Amino acid sequence: MTYQIRRTSLESKVFILTLTAGLVPSCWLTLILYRSEHANIFDLLLLLFVVVIVFVLALYLRRRLVYQLATSTNILEALTSGDYSMRVRELTHSGVFSEFNRVLNLLAEMMAQQNIVSREKHILLHKVISQIDVAIIAADEHHNITLVNPAAQRLFGYPCFDMEGWPLKKLGIIPSTLPSSGKVLEFELKPFEKKQSKKRVLLHKDEYFENGLKQQLIFITDIQNLLREEERLAWQKLLRVLSHEINNSLAPITSISDTLLRQMSRDTDCKHDGDLKDGLGVIKERADSLNVFINSYQQLSRIPAAEKQQIDLAILVPSIASLFKDVKIQLISELLVVYADQIQLEQVLVNLIKNAQESMCNKEQGIISISWRRVDDKAIIEISDQGCGISNMDNLFVPFYTTKAKGSGIGLVLCRQLLMNNGGDLNIRNNSNGTGALVSVLLPVV
Repeated sequence: MTYQIRRTSLESKVFILTLTAGLVPSCWLTLILYRSEHANIFDLLLLLFVVVIVFVLALYLRRRLVYQLATSTNILEALTSGDYSMRVRELTHSGVFSEFNRVLNLLAEMMAQQNIVSREKHILLHKVISQIDVAIIAADEHHNITLVNPAAQRLFGYPCFDMEGWPLKKLGIIPSTLPSSGKVLEFELKPFEKKQSKKRVLLHKDEYFENGLKQQLIFITDIQNLLREEERLAWQKLLRVLSHEINNSLAPITSISDTLLRQMSRDTDCKHDGDLKDGLGVIKERADSLNVFINSYQQLSRIPAAEKQQIDLAILVPSIASLFKDVKIQLISELLVVYADQIQLEQVLVNLIKNAQESMCNKEQGIISISWRRVDDKAIIEISDQGCGISNMDNLFVPFYTTKAKGSGIGLVLCRQLLMNNGGDLNIRNNSNGTGALVSVLLPVV
């Protein structure tokens, strides 16, 4: 059988010691009075009064100690639970307990201030992470996602709470190949209902510790629009130089050819009149064609600012589709309002539908399908054809490149610039069934 020793509490020990300190002298006094021949009832009453006073003082000291300890315990428990509003009421302004209470109140006040500062910084950090355009992904030591911000949701196209717990490999991020410094990579993303789309991003990795365990912090910046803008500016500079030099050469060629043609029309004695006229006619025709070609490319550097307004796609798209009488167009519509420049959007849709029609020139029964829907904060207009598809995806948006006999290679480039001018984008891929192409127009919704 095991016996447990019951320990006496601190306040009980203080009570016993105080009571003992007072009763021991009282007992000696009682013994002296008992042996004295002059003791009377008054002395006995005085002795009894002293004993009572000693007992009351011992109880008072015990109560003060219990109150102090209980109050301090409550304050410390409140601090550990995150409540920094409680304070100790100071009954005296001197002594050890008073000093202890002052320090305890000071500690509570400092922790309250630190808590306010910490909460303000946390709110600020949360707002920065939520509003920043850089995708931020935190992963644990097993390379599983623990935190993602809204920019990562927009980049990968999955809700934040769905991605938490996923392995990084599911997003196409291989942990062993992550660079410690910034590096431009190309990811296969699936942002719109798991339809693959390439995006160029700048990736940076850092590390931090949580509960003593090393964690990974990955920053992904979508630089696709930035690269496109730099590419557009580079083409604009090149076109300005080419236009200047070519126009300087075309002007005298056109003028001289016109002069010679007029001169030959008055001079009828030339033996080679027919050949010269034909040659000069070819020179003038090619000079005019080259001038038209250069002027068409100058549109890329003359895109006006978008005059945005609310546009109901259920009204706009059917009105544009009605312009194409020679092809069957199937509309799959829903109520959706976008915010864009109507003239620029009409130009884009006309060009894209015309491209789809021309790709089906050998298929009389081909159908163009146009649908639109909302995904998050974007409207997606999809134009699908049953044509020959796209053989070279890499050169789609390269100026001067075209697969048409009479094409200029400016249509898709101009369409994308117009959409980016309205806060949108243009994606093109072949249909998954191997027939035709699928064009996706992205625009902001109201």
